[in-house]
Amino acid sequence: MRYTDRVRLHKTLGREYNPETGKNEVQVDEGVLLPCNASPVTLEKTAAVFGSVNKKVATVRLQRPYKDYADKAVMNGQKYNVLRHIPHKSESVFYMESVSEWT
Repeated sequence: MRYTDRVRLHKTLGREYNPETGKNEVQVDEGVLLPCNASPVTLEKTAAVFGSVNKKVATVRLQRPYKDYADKAVMNGQKYNVLRHIPHKSESVFYMESVSEWT
C-alpha cells in the first residue's frame, strides 16, 4: 500500500466570534501532518455503516497507530470532520466526512 497522500489532523480548541464574517468559527490547533493512503467509500458501504448516502466519506489509513485525539482534518485543501477513528495494532484508520465548513 502506498502512503503518497498527506493529511493534517487537528483538535478543536473551541469556538470564537469572527467580526469580519459575523459568525462563530471553530478554532483548531496547528495540527500534525502525516503520510496516509486515502480512498473514497462506496455509496453502498456509506449507507450500511453511516445510514445515509448523502455523505461524501473517505477512508484514510495511516502507517502507524495514531494514539492522540483528532476530530478535524485537512487533505488536499479540503476540510473533513472525523466520523470514526479505528486504532489497530499496526495502523490507524479514519473515516472522514467532506465538509465545506467545520462545525
